[in-house]
Amino acid sequence: MPQLLGTLALGVLMSASLLLTPQSAGQPRTVTPENGPSLPRAGEATRHELLGAVDLYSVAIYADAPLTDAARLRSPDRSKAVRLVVLSDDHDLGIRVRTDWWRELVPRLQPDAMAQLQSTFSTLRHGDVLLVEYVPGRGTRLRVNQIVAASRASHDLMLAFLDHWLGQRPVSEDMKAALISGQPMQ
Repeated sequence: MPQLLGTLALGVLMSASLLLTPQSAGQPRTVTPENGPSLPRAGEATRHELLGAVDLYSVAIYADAPLTDAARLRSPDRSKAVRLVVLSDDHDLGIRVRTDWWRELVPRLQPDAMAQLQSTFSTLRHGDVLLVEYVPGRGTRLRVNQIVAASRASHDLMLAFLDHWLGQRPVSEDMKAALISGQPMQ
């Protein structure tokens, strides 16, 4: 019996250490926007639901500047990208998550632009990838699973997405802190 309890305690400790170890949701180390330079991953975070029982999505920001350097990050002379991977599956652990979680992915924009993005994002499912990339002289491009949803949009669209995750009123302060730290949030 003591050996069984020892084995059980070891198993619990190993499981707990896995929960506390930062893990990547599979975001690549670099992305290369079309007609742009390769960009390193500057930060990554995962959005959770139900006290961490269900992962909703992972977001990564790619830039050649630290995410704490707002001037360089906001510069229209620098390429940058935001990549989001949908992790939620309505069947995760048999738990039903909020069905409107995707609404928080839409940054503050003009009402018609927000409506268009909400329509696009409402169909996102487990495994879908959203990529927002900005290249100077080419504008902002939004792709959902490699399909272009917007192209040659202004730099302001990219800034709206960056502000959505890193600005004064981010989606989540915990996610913002994890993105800025450069360490995946667990």
